[in-house]
Amino acid sequence: MVEGRERRDARSRRAPRPSYQGEYVQLPDTPPPAGQGRTVPIVIREAAQWSWRLLLIGAVGYLLVRGLAMVPMVTIPFVVALLLTAVLGPVQRWLRDRLRVPHSLAAFLALLVGVGFLGLIGWFVGTQVSTNAPKMGEQLMATVEYLATWLRHGPLQISDEQVNQYGVELQTAIAANQERLVSGALSTLSALSHLLAGGLLLLLATFFLLRDGDLIWGWAMSLLPVASRARIDLVGRFGWRTLGGFMRGQTIIAFLHASTVFVLLVVLNVPMAAALSVLIFVGSYIPILGMTVTGTLCIIVSLIEHGPAAAIVVAITIVVLIQLEAHLLQPFIMARTVEVHPLGVAMAVLAGTTLGGIAGALFAVPTVAFLNATIRAAHMPLRLDDTGHVVLDDPEPEPDELEEQSEESASGAFRGRAGAPRPT
Repeated sequence: MVEGRERRDARSRRAPRPSYQGEYVQLPDTPPPAGQGRTVPIVIREAAQWSWRLLLIGAVGYLLVRGLAMVPMVTIPFVVALLLTAVLGPVQRWLRDRLRVPHSLAAFLALLVGVGFLGLIGWFVGTQVSTNAPKMGEQLMATVEYLATWLRHGPLQISDEQVNQYGVELQTAIAANQERLVSGALSTLSALSHLLAGGLLLLLATFFLLRDGDLIWGWAMSLLPVASRARIDLVGRFGWRTLGGFMRGQTIIAFLHASTVFVLLVVLNVPMAAALSVLIFVGSYIPILGMTVTGTLCIIVSLIEHGPAAAIVVAITIVVLIQLEAHLLQPFIMARTVEVHPLGVAMAVLAGTTLGGIAGALFAVPTVAFLNATIRAAHMPLRLDDTGHVVLDDPEPEPDELEEQSEESASGAFRGRAGAPRPT
């Protein structure tokens, strides 16, 4: 036993003892317990997953918009045709369902109503402008002379030499840019041919969307996976109804604006009161910004005709109408269809104007309304209605039109398809 102890002591003296000073011990490669170690928090991981998905969606959307912007002669007429279809769709359905007019003839008559209304607006405005142009020219010259007199004898006390110098500089600038003005006129003439082609495409697209809108939508749905067709069909129809509600609600708001401005201009005895009110009606389809631009034109005409007092009255009225639209008319008329805050409307209009000019301003709010409705509908659960059709479980369903169109969407080509989602 003693010899064994001596041998163990001898081995321990010969074996080097490990030194841990300044060294790290290699631990086994095992995951640390939950909640310990240097793992990425779940919030960061989810944010990263959302980020790359949103970046991918944004990149696809950007490429799509850039591609459409490369062919404006096709894109703009087609989008305008969609908006006109949203407005004229109830007219076509009323002719087809109530008066028993054939389907194609009902679409043609609805298109004829829209074209006649727009043509009447253009003819009326042109007639009013050509009739009152000589009188307005004389009044404009008188206003210019009054301003020149005010500059000479008013608080600014500008001398005659300075006024004449400003006039000479203006004439010089016009003469220097005469070639540019002529080239601009020629480019305008060339643009008229493109405008005519776009107008023909607009008429054709509107007619076929009114007549074959369901067939075109069904063809688009057939390109999607079978399992997702039913939900995308219902979500798309929900967004389309929202777009139609926006266009009809904006028509009511435009009519109220035009009527108010017409009465005010008639009371003030401002020339072209009817034509200016028609411009107010057309401009009101661009929320807030359109009313501001056309209202400024009314203020200028009132200033030329009756001086600063009338212009101030018109300006106050325009400001009040814009505030009423943002805080009363928009929420009251479109509360059940659009649900876009006035701040969102203003930001959408300004962003659309920056990116696409007049066309961008016109399409901005309808696009935001459509996207808002489709995203909201994408989160709605599905349920079976009384007839066994799959519909969206909207907490605030539309009136009879919603039930009718929901039934059409569920009883069409997608009813009974394999893979159609069912409510849980």
